[in-house]
Amino acid sequence: MKKSTKRSAAAMAAAMSLSLALSACGGSSSAVASSTATAASDSTAVSSATTAAGPVADLPEGLEWMTPFDETVTLNVCVGWDADSSVKDGTTPETNALVQLAKDYLNIELNFLWMVPNDQLSERLALQFSSGELPDIVMLDSENFYEFLDSDYLRDLTDAYNNDASDDVKNILNMLGEAPMQYASRDGKLYGIPAALDPTEGVAGLYYRSDWLDALGLSEPTNVQEMNDMLVKFAEYGPTVNGGKDTAGLGSTSGVLNTNFALAAYFQAYGAYPNKWIMRDGELVNGIVQDEMVDALNGLKDLYDRGALAPDFATWNSDQFTERVTSDQVGATFGTYYIPAWPLNQNKDANPDADWKEINLPNLGGNAKPAMNQASIQFFNVVTKNAPEHAEEALVKLINLGMAVNENCATDKTIFNGLDKAENGASVFYLPVYIYFPVPWATYRPEIWAAYEAKDRDSLKVEYEKVMYDYMDDWLTNGNNSENRGTSWGQYKSRLEKGMGIDIGLTARETGFYETNYFYGGATATEQRASSTLSDTATSFIIEYIMGQKTEADWESFKQSWNDMGGADWTKEVNEQYKSIAG
Repeated sequence: MKKSTKRSAAAMAAAMSLSLALSACGGSSSAVASSTATAASDSTAVSSATTAAGPVADLPEGLEWMTPFDETVTLNVCVGWDADSSVKDGTTPETNALVQLAKDYLNIELNFLWMVPNDQLSERLALQFSSGELPDIVMLDSENFYEFLDSDYLRDLTDAYNNDASDDVKNILNMLGEAPMQYASRDGKLYGIPAALDPTEGVAGLYYRSDWLDALGLSEPTNVQEMNDMLVKFAEYGPTVNGGKDTAGLGSTSGVLNTNFALAAYFQAYGAYPNKWIMRDGELVNGIVQDEMVDALNGLKDLYDRGALAPDFATWNSDQFTERVTSDQVGATFGTYYIPAWPLNQNKDANPDADWKEINLPNLGGNAKPAMNQASIQFFNVVTKNAPEHAEEALVKLINLGMAVNENCATDKTIFNGLDKAENGASVFYLPVYIYFPVPWATYRPEIWAAYEAKDRDSLKVEYEKVMYDYMDDWLTNGNNSENRGTSWGQYKSRLEKGMGIDIGLTARETGFYETNYFYGGATATEQRASSTLSDTATSFIIEYIMGQKTEADWESFKQSWNDMGGADWTKEVNEQYKSIAG
């Protein structure tokens, strides 16, 4: 498993928020009344109902945890951050409105030891750790979390979480299943609050041009051979409707083992799981060297030979892929729930007649089964051993605060007097600790559909649900005449369409029909040393096999090389660490 950084997770969530209109722990985008905004622009403006000296009176439902400490709890913190155009100009982590709320409502004072751009965070943290001068609270990636845990550097958070975590925080973590909290615990004690994403969002399917399928008079494939034949026919059909341009029946970027716009899920259609740690006979193995790969490799070579893969697919980057999708030069591609919102929406904007549907891999029968991570943990929020008294409770309350200001939370935010708003200088990503708010689609989807069928938008309690309702209403009412055709179409198809987008991941979780990618732990010694080489070797072998430069006769030598270059040691270390974590 690659070592993660705060930058990568924050950047991913920010990109999703901007390009997909997804609110993942971002500030609310709804406007505030001018009087509220005026009052909130002054960072000292807080509710008259509270001061640091006393408890808040008449707390709204869901904010019962928001009581201040009797004495100020001062915490030394450090932050990696980048300016966000959606946040009030000039805001920094120190002037973040949420820092002011923490002081005025909770009597928690944050002392910023240092702040650096996100791309410098890992290096600066390493220097800080090596000096032995630790912040009191901090977000650790998996490698550092387990290293700190083994070194007895972390405080037990069990009581603080049980007693002080808000219902919103507990509900979110419960929604993600047992694994995140299990990996954050040892010997029955909790040592980190995991910042995790929803694994259902990583389940992939095959998106295809349904208007092309209809024009060809074909039915949706029900097995992998029919899928492959469809992809070949798409490559032949495309030039007849796109002005004679070369067309890929199956579009893929050069990163063939990626999940989006690549070929990882093609292998899953054959029951093969490259770069996934799957369980076989009680041991974790990497799917890249399992023999199920061979049938999928032969299928890809056949597609290449029959013209369904572009001759230069191994050179495509994401920009080139997007350009070809937009201009009707791609008939199908594999990806997760969000790709109708980007980049397929650009095709819809460029060509109103274009339409896409998605094949859920289990519908192909045979060995087809999608992969889903057991856990998708980005960081662990921790308290270090020399932190002051009550730091554990303070950490939990800061996480509660970050969750409460999220627009996906239905809590009454009027008590914050606008200081929860990005336009007034609030940013969860500028805090030293936070968790993500994976959108609870299993709840939101039926609520939005019920509201739509009743034509009762006001029945929705959460602002984000109303935003999604508007996209759905715009598309279903106006179709290609929608004011924002690609956006409304893409948001509807990715989040609310039945049998498509996020519904594919939800179905996998509900049915339990998926292949689990089990391992989540610190990067092992061999992984740190050899994973890049192993990944490059596997990618090169796959591309060469597709192009006919490698054959089945080379498969055993590839497996041996992968193991000799570190794969065997990596596998051994992964199993040892997994067993020590999972028990």
